[in-house]
Amino acid sequence: MFTFPILAVRKVIDRGIADAAANGGFRNPYYGTRPGEGERPGLWLVGDEGVYIMSNGKLAEGARALVAYSEQCHPVGNPDWWDYKRRHFGGDDGIEFIEA
Repeated sequence: MFTFPILAVRKVIDRGIADAAANGGFRNPYYGTRPGEGERPGLWLVGDEGVYIMSNGKLAEGARALVAYSEQCHPVGNPDWWDYKRRHFGGDDGIEFIEA
């Protein structure tokens, strides 16, 4: 199980909504391979270098999405993050959409 501070979750969702309003909608987590899926308000649970949630509003040129790391899988300050990620998310990178 992954946990996130509720204030961080709210900030990520709010940022995604603001980015979508300013830049024309929501991003597709599947890089266009599945049009229409995931292009709605929510956030992404991402397994990569750690596990984090990420805003999904379309971004302005050069902008970066807001992320918040799980309390169990932050690669800075948690030496066991890799083992925890493999056990609960798997060894591969991936994205799961979570509807807002």
